Amino acid sequence: MYYSHTQVVPPKTLVGVGTLATIGALLTPGVLKLFSGALIAGLMSTFRSMTVSVDEKQIALRFGAWLEAKKINVVSIKSFRKKRMSPINGWGIHFVGDGWLYNIYGLDAVEVELLDGSKTFIGTDQPQALCEAITQALVDLEPSPH
Repeated sequence: MYYSHTQVVPPKTLVGVGTLATIGALLTPGVLKLFSGALIAGLMSTFRSMTVSVDEKQIALRFGAWLEAKKINVVSIKSFRKKRMSPINGWGIHFVGDGWLYNIYGLDAVEVELLDGSKTFIGTDQPQALCEAITQALVDLEPSPH
């Protein structure tokens, strides 16, 4: 394992978003109130953290304790770089124009371009460390000159 890091949404942000979502759920009529409350609780539990792991074979992204969101094979990486995302791009999992963004908090990311031309943006509070881990994984793919 070259890298494993769990980024957590700051508690004050989580409480603020949770409060607004709860108010919204309480304003929902009838039976939908229970459903929307359960949905909000599930989403907040899942998207409170994101773990990024890099090993010799893949980059793995997991939200919360259970949602395996994305795996990228190291052999399919064409290039990567640190990138500052726009606040308009937001958080969560969604398409941002030229690739998919996986992010729980903040604007820093690592853009990974694959050999097929597709891009994935990995939100992180440690872009330099993530880039170093990807570099090491790619270096170790190279056959030894011996």
